[in-house]
Amino acid sequence: MNNYKSRILKSFDTRASTYDKYSLIQKEISLRMIEKLKFIKISPKNILDLGCGTGYLSLSLKKLYPNACITCLDFSSEMLRQCKLKDPDFETICADIENLPFKEPQYDLIVSSLTLHWCKEIEKIFYDIYKILNENGLFVFTTVGPDTLIELKETYKSIDDKEHINLFHDMHIYGDILLSTGFDDPVIDVEKIIMEYPSVHNVFNSIKKIGANTLINSNGSNITKSMYKKIINLYPKTKQMMCPVTYEVIYGASWKKIKKTGKKSSDFIEIKKI
Repeated sequence: MNNYKSRILKSFDTRASTYDKYSLIQKEISLRMIEKLKFIKISPKNILDLGCGTGYLSLSLKKLYPNACITCLDFSSEMLRQCKLKDPDFETICADIENLPFKEPQYDLIVSSLTLHWCKEIEKIFYDIYKILNENGLFVFTTVGPDTLIELKETYKSIDDKEHINLFHDMHIYGDILLSTGFDDPVIDVEKIIMEYPSVHNVFNSIKKIGANTLINSNGSNITKSMYKKIINLYPKTKQMMCPVTYEVIYGASWKKIKKTGKKSSDFIEIKKI
């Protein structure tokens, strides 16, 4: 396993027991994905949740598609343990999304929420997902774009020129990769969700307590006490003296081999901004 993946795995394993308590934005984005799925006319029999974490999205999928068999995949065994506690009926697989343990088409719906930004080989992932989708299967995902944590990024920039936050891909990159890997009619949309916290300490806790404070590249820098004091002073505040945290959320949806009938399919609903 690559060094950066080992660090990510250790971080998520360590925080699995506290993840549900602090993963407010993750839960909100999962719920918004479910709301979008409600407008798409599908009845999947087999669903794969890639990067399932503790299973919050998987539980929502079970409510939406009660007759479906749901497989939960994550490379953190501790996250999967929490997932299994939520629903013992879930099939859980401990594996890396960049090295999926499947060879043949078997899923009607594949979802992934807030996992792709931890990965380097997006093109390989999309190709593998396409390969294991059944014909007319749907792939839906969320991830974060470059304006995510922009307040913290700008604060760091005013202190030094080192990398403290991971770089995130633009929405157009995901659309281009979907097309290049064979998907049909990709729809990519973006919205910004702004969370507010009473202090910089709470901002860092919202990231650290879910295990999301690991840098993919190893050339980052630890935060010293003196730097932390500067961050507290420089971090932007609202009029109510709250600390805003922006998440640029990217939503994507695309089909595998939609059969052409000479008219536009009514089964596909374009993702709209909320």
